[in-house]
Amino acid sequence: MRFSTAAFLALAVSAMVASGPAAAASCSSWKATCQSRGGGADCDAKFAKCMKTGTWKEGAKFGGATHSGVEKK
Repeated sequence: MRFSTAAFLALAVSAMVASGPAAAASCSSWKATCQSRGGGADCDAKFAKCMKTGTWKEGAKFGGATHSGVEKK
């Protein structure tokens, strides 16, 4: 199968857009997401760590992804 340059660029852009919101999120928005998932006091600990490191780690129940470059606010 051959990809045209336009198709390849469209695929690359869609991949970047899909990863954009997580990279642009703030610690406070991740805390709100955590709380909406029922995280309780664990959200406060993750928020404090995020404010120091700029990294948010989701719980294993939600994939366990680590988000770096999170805005500290």
